[in-house]
Amino acid sequence: MNQDTWDLFRKFYEIRKLGWIKSMRRGYSGSGYTFERLLGKQEENFELPDYRSIEIKTKRLYTKGNISLFNATPDSYLFLIKDIQSQYGYPDKDMPKVKIFNGNVYGNDYNRIGINYSFKLEADRNQEKVILKIKDRYLNEINSNISWSFQLLKEKLERKLTHLAIVKTDTKIIDSIEYFRYCYIDFYELKDFDTFILLIEKGIIRVVFKIGTFKKGIRKGNIHDHGTSFEINIENVEELYKKISFRNKKDLQQ
Repeated sequence: MNQDTWDLFRKFYEIRKLGWIKSMRRGYSGSGYTFERLLGKQEENFELPDYRSIEIKTKRLYTKGNISLFNATPDSYLFLIKDIQSQYGYPDKDMPKVKIFNGNVYGNDYNRIGINYSFKLEADRNQEKVILKIKDRYLNEINSNISWSFQLLKEKLERKLTHLAIVKTDTKIIDSIEYFRYCYIDFYELKDFDTFILLIEKGIIRVVFKIGTFKKGIRKGNIHDHGTSFEINIENVEELYKKISFRNKKDLQQ
């Protein structure tokens, strides 16, 4: 157990003693944003852990759902994201003449996105890459040229997610303003990259495409890429991570 874990554990209990805290940002990201501000962290876009060597994810009590591990667009993404949108996208409900591409892709089975195409992930250990397999509506494989290199995925995973903390928060609304109470924190240590690849093959880690379009302004109708993320359900976190246990929690809480 490293010193960063002990220090964050102590800081968490200092924050917990504050009780209900007014959200510092509207929307679903308010819980994580507020917690990071209380830690003294400023918002930035670098692919670095939130607190020293530890990446922090906040989840609301009694919710399950998925955790976004990191964003990773396919190799040569500047062209591929536009190609994916134009070739395999489907009409936006508000702007039918514009295509979007939002959907989940798994490694254990094909999943249809839109009307005509199905998608699946395949981990190729010989070529050391995760390949996006695409079939048409007649189940003919039509494309296997889109991929993520193992090197890219390993760098992203190990740069930011070797150590993980999951903070559980309670929430309430007072006069249309959201408040948070930070209740629990659990710490985890990454097993290894091979486990990450195996979980992709099992369909436990999925890829989520979020390729939309701008709905207004001068960029209306243009591609709006919200990022392509690798995600895992919170119930499966211990498939990828080893949970860290504390023997002296009472001492730290004093």
